[in-house]
Amino acid sequence: MRRLVLAIVVFAGGALLTPLAAAAATSSAQIVNCPPAFGCFRPNPIQIKAGDSVTWTNNAGLSHTATSDTGAWDTGILATGATSSPVAFPTSGTFPYHCAIHPSMVGSVVVSAAAPAATSPPVQLARGGGGPQFPIGAVLVLLGVGLLAARGVRRHRTQRVGERIDKLPHQ
Repeated sequence: MRRLVLAIVVFAGGALLTPLAAAAATSSAQIVNCPPAFGCFRPNPIQIKAGDSVTWTNNAGLSHTATSDTGAWDTGILATGATSSPVAFPTSGTFPYHCAIHPSMVGSVVVSAAAPAATSPPVQLARGGGGPQFPIGAVLVLLGVGLLAARGVRRHRTQRVGERIDKLPHQ
């Protein structure tokens, strides 16, 4: 039983440490109390990568919006403490916005080009050219699978003639 638990822990740990594909991120912006001439959006500008999203949370005492200057998106009216739905920015560029209720409140979202799509990294040789290096997660996954397989082989091994019986199969 201990070996099974150990195998599961090692396997799960390896799975968690194995790199996962990068997903689009969601960044947060705040609407804060301040003189309207200073924007009241924080950070301003907010900087993200193409494909990421932004949510706005109204931490000010009045209702506000975050509305695209081109009308491409609008958070709708956000009461104090409310958070908008994520607004996706699939392409790079600078996207100015304002509060539709208080037009002097302005901000911008600066979207940089997304990182190039992940490709298979070149095989790295271990120091001294001894073979490829494996990430720790992959090693732990392989170790967990090996322990599970070894447990199964030992469990289902047939008894040889003349071999002593320590326990009955059902114990």
